[in-house]
Amino acid sequence: MGCPGSKLNVVAPPAAAPAAQATPAAQKDPNLLVPAEAKPTTSLKIYSAHGLRSADLVGNKSDVYVEVEIEGKSDSKVTTAVVTGTASKKEGAGENDKNSVDVDLQFVGELKGYVAGDKILFTVKDKDFMTSGDSLGKATVAEIGFGGKLVLEGAGEGFQAHLMVQLGDGT
Repeated sequence: MGCPGSKLNVVAPPAAAPAAQATPAAQKDPNLLVPAEAKPTTSLKIYSAHGLRSADLVGNKSDVYVEVEIEGKSDSKVTTAVVTGTASKKEGAGENDKNSVDVDLQFVGELKGYVAGDKILFTVKDKDFMTSGDSLGKATVAEIGFGGKLVLEGAGEGFQAHLMVQLGDGT
């Protein structure tokens, strides 16, 4: 065990890195370790809005934008750019149909913090400089992978408004 007068060098093992905390995904699959900081995201595309009412008193138009957020998670909110559209009679519209606004939004983004079972809230608004914005309709989606026509509730009497959207990786 060494020669007389020799010193024994004891080297401590390197400090272990702090273990990642288990997340719900890791609890379901023990072989999957996800850092606690990881925040799941889902892709979001908003192509266009159709059949909206004209909300501005002057100019027969609406300055349209969409707010999207995960219900109960206000920090997940994303907002499209404002796009101005002028109300007009649609091709094939009936005599009693109202003029409505259609806009191309072409928004691509991500919703952060999404977990399975979350509801995604869409609120279409008219940008006003004097108020917080008039609501032009709302909708809720409860499934990722939804793509297509999303009918808006509260669009106004006589209006059948909708968004064209894609949530998650859909076809």
